[in-house]
Amino acid sequence: MQRRDLLKAGAALGALGLGLGRAQGAFTLTLVHTNDTHAHLEPVELTLSGKKTPVGGVARRVALFDRLRVQAKNPLFLDAGDVFQGTLYFNQYRGLADRYFMHRALYRVMALGNHEFDLGPGPLAEFLRGARFKVVSANVDVSREPRLQGLFAPYAVVQVGGEKVGVIGLTTPDTKEIANPGPTVDFLDPYESAQKAVYELLKRGVSKIVVLSHLGYGEDLKLARRLVGAQVIVGGHSHTLLGSFPHKELTPAGPYPTVVKNPEGKDVLVVQAWEWGKVVGLLEVTFGLQGELLAYKGEALLMTPEAAPEDFFAKEALLAYAQPVMALMAQVIAEAKVDLIGERTVVRRRESNLGNLIADGMLWKTKGAGTRIALQNGGGIRTTIPKGPITVGKVYEVLPFGNTLVVMDLKGREILEALENGVSQWEGTAGRFLQVSGLRYAFDLSRPAGSRVVRVEVKEGEGYRPLDLEATYRVVTNNFIAAGGDGFTVLKNAQGYRVDTGFSDAESFMDYLKELKEVAPGVEGRIEVLNEPKGERPAYWAYATPERVGV
Repeated sequence: MQRRDLLKAGAALGALGLGLGRAQGAFTLTLVHTNDTHAHLEPVELTLSGKKTPVGGVARRVALFDRLRVQAKNPLFLDAGDVFQGTLYFNQYRGLADRYFMHRALYRVMALGNHEFDLGPGPLAEFLRGARFKVVSANVDVSREPRLQGLFAPYAVVQVGGEKVGVIGLTTPDTKEIANPGPTVDFLDPYESAQKAVYELLKRGVSKIVVLSHLGYGEDLKLARRLVGAQVIVGGHSHTLLGSFPHKELTPAGPYPTVVKNPEGKDVLVVQAWEWGKVVGLLEVTFGLQGELLAYKGEALLMTPEAAPEDFFAKEALLAYAQPVMALMAQVIAEAKVDLIGERTVVRRRESNLGNLIADGMLWKTKGAGTRIALQNGGGIRTTIPKGPITVGKVYEVLPFGNTLVVMDLKGREILEALENGVSQWEGTAGRFLQVSGLRYAFDLSRPAGSRVVRVEVKEGEGYRPLDLEATYRVVTNNFIAAGGDGFTVLKNAQGYRVDTGFSDAESFMDYLKELKEVAPGVEGRIEVLNEPKGERPAYWAYATPERVGV
């Protein structure tokens, strides 16, 4: 199906009609879904077929959803999590502005993402208490956390077109490491939790079941091959673009939907809608009497101006929310002479000029404490800074988590172990990958995780010397990984000197940029990737764009 078919005469779903919805006992449902919107209430600019184009934004999404409510066959509006974090709208409103627009768009069910836990249980509870949509996660256990009890459920049963549809939520177990849920929130096995929920729904007579997953595309594919009783997985977390697009700048990771077989040999549909509301997933499925999948068709709709106009009233409401942050966002603090690359497939896999600059700034800020090495997890770097003026708003988009700088003493062997952890999940583009200053290292992907780092050298004067495993080095990092986040148990357990400076990472970076006034960092060979699989290495120039393209 071509994208243009969806746009003719505004009939977004007219081309998706399957004809089976009228068959006896058959029920056709249209899943309209987003994920990983990350407080991107305004459109972002992408380069599409060589032309800069505004894409996404809540006003455009509201207009599309209003149209689909009239034109689509039994629409069900879903979000697969990570509404929190990413722009100054989150810093200002802690998800409540996003919630307002989710109410306006009439979302029915949302899964808990890992970033919903970034500020701890309290702010999440405030978001959940006012939600008029269902929030679900079957593998998050809050029996020891009273603030969250009763505010979400393992699954929801919603009425759509006179039929009961079960929606099961799942949250990545890595949340314990990559967010801040606190010690009273536990994360259970996703597969076991999902299968248990499926059986409970079937016992209740609910046979049309959708898994709303915040596990990531790769994990969803694994889940689909194991799970029995649910044949649709609507995913998030990995920011994966699926589908087919005419724009050479977009590089989808697979078809929309991706179809795999479950243990019974039945087709399971796995879908995801990229990130930031730049895409809306449209999946029309027809179920039989027993919930069996009879037919399906759909696509990921790129949210360009041609896909939908912006809703006037939603746009006006957004302007009201924007007032407290507009002045701050617009303040210029420095000038970038080159694009500063924060694309996740760069900062989570290889050296980045933006990663270098941030790590250098950490050393600069803490030079009075005698720091020699800086370690910054790539997952903490959230976007690219395009060439031109650098504003306060852009810095907070790059470093949105409110982390502080921690100075600590580490043995050389502890630094090596930290670097090993950083490259241990390279294949999964994990956020634990380390950008560095004050040292350089090489790792070999032909070796097993845990023994990949083959060379580490520490900067001394104008040169480098091999890392001494028994020597002590003063290091600066952020409080998130210093406390063991992203699997950095070695940093959490380090027994040497440690002090949290209280310096905000974003404000420290802004201080460094103000000091420099103009920046043009390059890639210096701080990180060397050996035996990289063919086709994995991106053309670095391709990421020199205002926003990320592809995942």
